[in-house]
Amino acid sequence: MGKDALMTYTTERWKWPDALAVAVVASACVLPNLGAHSLWDVDEARNAECAREMWEAGDWIVPTFNYELRTDKPILPYWLMMVSFEMFGVSEWAARWPSAVAGIVTCVLSWWLAASMFGRETALLAGLLLPGAVLFNVLSHAVTPDALLMLWTTAALLSAWRGGQNGQACWLGWFGAWTGLAVLTKGVVGILLPMTAVGWFLIWERRLRVLASRWLVWGVGILLGVVLPWYVAVGVATKGEWLRGFFGRHHYERFTTPLEGHSGGLWYHPVMLLVGFAPWSVWLAPVVWCVARMWWERRRAMQTARSSAVASPPSGESEPGMPAAMPDWPNRQPLQPAETSALRFLICWCGTWLIFFSVARTKLPNYVAPIYPALAILTAWWMVSWRAGRMQVARWVMGTGMAVWAFVGAGVSLGLMFASGTLPLPVLQGHTVPGLAWLVWLGVIPIVGAVGAAYAWRKDKRLGVLVSLVSSGLVFVALGAAIGPVLVHPAKVAHRLGQTIRQSQTEPEIRVACYGWFQPSIVFYVQRPVANLREVQEACDWLDHPLESYLIVSRPWWEERLLPALKTSATVLACYWDFTRRREILVIVNRSAPGHSPATLSFQEQAQELRQMMPGRGFDEAGGRMSQQLPGLARSAQE
Repeated sequence: MGKDALMTYTTERWKWPDALAVAVVASACVLPNLGAHSLWDVDEARNAECAREMWEAGDWIVPTFNYELRTDKPILPYWLMMVSFEMFGVSEWAARWPSAVAGIVTCVLSWWLAASMFGRETALLAGLLLPGAVLFNVLSHAVTPDALLMLWTTAALLSAWRGGQNGQACWLGWFGAWTGLAVLTKGVVGILLPMTAVGWFLIWERRLRVLASRWLVWGVGILLGVVLPWYVAVGVATKGEWLRGFFGRHHYERFTTPLEGHSGGLWYHPVMLLVGFAPWSVWLAPVVWCVARMWWERRRAMQTARSSAVASPPSGESEPGMPAAMPDWPNRQPLQPAETSALRFLICWCGTWLIFFSVARTKLPNYVAPIYPALAILTAWWMVSWRAGRMQVARWVMGTGMAVWAFVGAGVSLGLMFASGTLPLPVLQGHTVPGLAWLVWLGVIPIVGAVGAAYAWRKDKRLGVLVSLVSSGLVFVALGAAIGPVLVHPAKVAHRLGQTIRQSQTEPEIRVACYGWFQPSIVFYVQRPVANLREVQEACDWLDHPLESYLIVSRPWWEERLLPALKTSATVLACYWDFTRRREILVIVNRSAPGHSPATLSFQEQAQELRQMMPGRGFDEAGGRMSQQLPGLARSAQE
């Protein structure tokens, strides 16, 4: 589609129903059951609790976790969660709401960018593919800065593209604003990588003169105006401690050394894209191949044109700079200049993130999440071009893609059988969640989609192939995201520990500590400081205190370390199975209470009272055998 046609589409009044359709589909993929399950450790819990503590204290400057300074992330995600808490109250739903909105808006911006590049069909398809990408969907559900970073990055690069196509340098001002918000979301990468991507694109297009504008000064000024106030304020409030921790550890060290065991080779991010961009990653190889092939053919055509121009004067029968007889393009339709420019822009976008984070020593799949809108647009462009017959793909390539999609479905069903314990697997003993057995049917969706696509392919109905693949992929990811976490929720232990403590506390001021077990989400669910004790004597002293004190301890540490050294009376309130660590977690309180047993009673007696106190709860609810194992705790505090 030519530039004039593209601009006509993006200014037509009926573009808004298209944008609304994209927003509705994205909402259907992101919003269902957003707050129906507890926080995931560790990132969700740390981020949500940091925002809750700031909201509780009314402090808009200094981030804290467990009431101590937190230097991991800048302020903007916390601000948005604080606003959400103020509007909706403190909950998992309110904590995830900013990420969900960011994901939906990113889909609409990706539709807008694709429309200005390739036209209506590609734009609609790109807007549908993006919320169906696994990692994008996960991050849009998560209490992390990544969804917001994707939003600001996409907005910044959309501003750069639109401004460049319109010839208006004012886009530099918007670029500065969006990248400023990105810096407030995740730090220096928020400006460094978008600026690098645009720089490479301008060099490739030989258009660096665009930067010779007064708007560049405005852009830098807007960027600094957005970023500096808070960074200066937090530096002053913490006497530079936050700045040293953030830029020292979470920038320099994260780039130069693998932190927290998150390492990998140069292959890491390309391989992770196959998982994160699934199910559309099935088609990434054909996309890369076709783009490279068409680019090579265009380059060869240009070289032929220059050679012909030197050998003989142009006849005027062909376009300037192009040969009269085109080489053997796929279906003999070359890239148009507008397409070439758009593809260059998307390649610079993807390449910048992949190269930078492949060189970085610390690696996580979400680091390259900002390229997912670009990948969705590239994949949509390839699909639309293939459907229109502009490019040919070997039948075995399409057949392989459909077969892989079917095998994914079969693999998901098999994996869920193992994860639920329906099919026993020794390595998963104690880690299974029986509720997941209900989700085994999810794997049927890709199989049905692949069969439908294969049938349409045999009938040479390319539109039917795309409809079958895209619809099955969207339904598969949307249902998995909405239902899967809810089924795992009963097996997660932190929210149940917090609920037990809140229900049993008799004094307004209590103390909570962990010994031999700690998860960040427990701080969110007890909504008070949680001490992480390391020594036996510290745990004994914690219970030997006049204030009402609770201790969360793993059963092995309670039996083997704490109980023999305990000299004070304590009560076992509850016992839950932590399926992630395959051990029982006890809640102990330093008082006697009606219906609860002091630790001086035998564990057999305590187990009997626990079963009466919590019928149907414990590991049986989460998928296990707590009630069968409790009688084995046959030791007394006096032994």
